[in-house]
Amino acid sequence: MKKENNIIDAGKVDFKIDLANNKKSQVRKVGRPAHLKTPHTASQVTQMSIVGTRYEDIALMLNISHDTLTKYYKVELEKGRIEANAAVAGTLFEKAKQGDTSSMIFWLKTRAQWSEKNTTELTGEGGAPINIKVVTGID
Repeated sequence: MKKENNIIDAGKVDFKIDLANNKKSQVRKVGRPAHLKTPHTASQVTQMSIVGTRYEDIALMLNISHDTLTKYYKVELEKGRIEANAAVAGTLFEKAKQGDTSSMIFWLKTRAQWSEKNTTELTGEGGAPINIKVVTGID
């Protein structure tokens, strides 16, 4: 704690001490007030996160910083992301089961680790190794 001009800095709130009357009074610091999380704002964050809204945009809608958003709404942000991914994955899975070839290929590449690899193999005549003759120009 720092004492200067009868004001003691105690973190978020300062106290002013009147030495003549031996009284202590609270003095608000300058700056934004602390954010108050409500069920309504938590629901808003979850809904915006579900539809893929960027964190910066969600913070702007709530008039808070990105850091404050992640500090107070981490659970809601993660829940929204997980629900959105699960819904899309479920739709993709259903389309793949119904025979949609693109969905099946995408599912197998991402979930079953399938890959398309082109390999080119060079061989000599009749499958024999290629003979390489080095010409240096020096006899």
